[in-house]
Amino acid sequence: MTHFTRGRLARLGLVAVAAASLMLAGCSTVGSTSGASTDSATDSTFTVGFAVGGQPDADWQDLQGEVAKGLAEQRGWNFVELSNDNSEATATKNADIFIQKGVNMVMMFNGQPSANPVIAKKYADAGIPVVTFDIAQPGWYFVGVDNATAGTDGGTALGNLAKSKWNCQVDLVISAEGTAAGQINTWRTGNARDAVKKVCPNIPEANYVSYEADGNLTTSLANAPGVFAAHPDAKNILVVGLNDQAVVGALQAATQLGRDGSIMGWGQDGGLITGANVDPHLAGSVMYFLEGYPAEAFKIADEIAAGKAPAVKDTGTDPAASVQPCPVTAAQAAAIPNINDRVSQLAAAPQGTTEYDLFCKA
Repeated sequence: MTHFTRGRLARLGLVAVAAASLMLAGCSTVGSTSGASTDSATDSTFTVGFAVGGQPDADWQDLQGEVAKGLAEQRGWNFVELSNDNSEATATKNADIFIQKGVNMVMMFNGQPSANPVIAKKYADAGIPVVTFDIAQPGWYFVGVDNATAGTDGGTALGNLAKSKWNCQVDLVISAEGTAAGQINTWRTGNARDAVKKVCPNIPEANYVSYEADGNLTTSLANAPGVFAAHPDAKNILVVGLNDQAVVGALQAATQLGRDGSIMGWGQDGGLITGANVDPHLAGSVMYFLEGYPAEAFKIADEIAAGKAPAVKDTGTDPAASVQPCPVTAAQAAAIPNINDRVSQLAAAPQGTTEYDLFCKA
């Protein structure tokens, strides 16, 4: 089980309030509404297994678990939370644990999706439906952002900045790839790169380079220096990538190497674009409001618990639930409430309101 720190427990108070407004109207709980356990599924109560990603420097992943726990408690359901620890082996072991505990369905984010085919077979053999966040797997309900649009939006915004600031005189366009994410990486990173090309079509093809960042700040920071070393004369530099962590890793590497005199990055997911320590070279990001994903997933859970499981939609092009991407500059992101306040404001909003409605349209 994931242990809750005092700060996480404080946030959970907000989540419990948010759960009431996020719930679908007219939904009923299944089984007993008392004595719900977070450790095992030993009775007939509907039980949700939830695996947080466990990636470092990604607080939104723990908060997803807290939101999901609040939603389960509001319904009187059992809830079992584990962490995938950003590890293929751990994610696979967690599948065995969820199956042993007899959960009725699983929700998760797995940042190491190469393990997903093995995990998918385990769940299919056990007859357990799965909701996956942002990384598609055949046979699992896909809940996530419109990745193709998000990639294009981010790259277009960054290209427009390069056009206005540098007249498209760009020496290097770095793609911080996360190849393990497969098609998701193609949509986010590839579409961002293509969008830069569309805005600034005269950037030489040789000025586009890629490296493996694995969607992780530490990996990105470790691997990015090789790119800068291979292009010692590049001055005006753009960075796109799988997520904020991948992009910021490249930006931090540039700073450490003294190559940050003229560099701009545009992230994906919004995980590092808010707060007090935003990298000064992160010009913007495409926010997904990641902490709110479980609200969409529980709409699917409500139908499954009622014995009316919807047809599986398992691709980003035909998702079970699609999250609207929200491209923001660093200045715009600074005006967006912090993650706890976002949850609180969502709880007070009319039913059906999304965080996109509250914080992006404004």
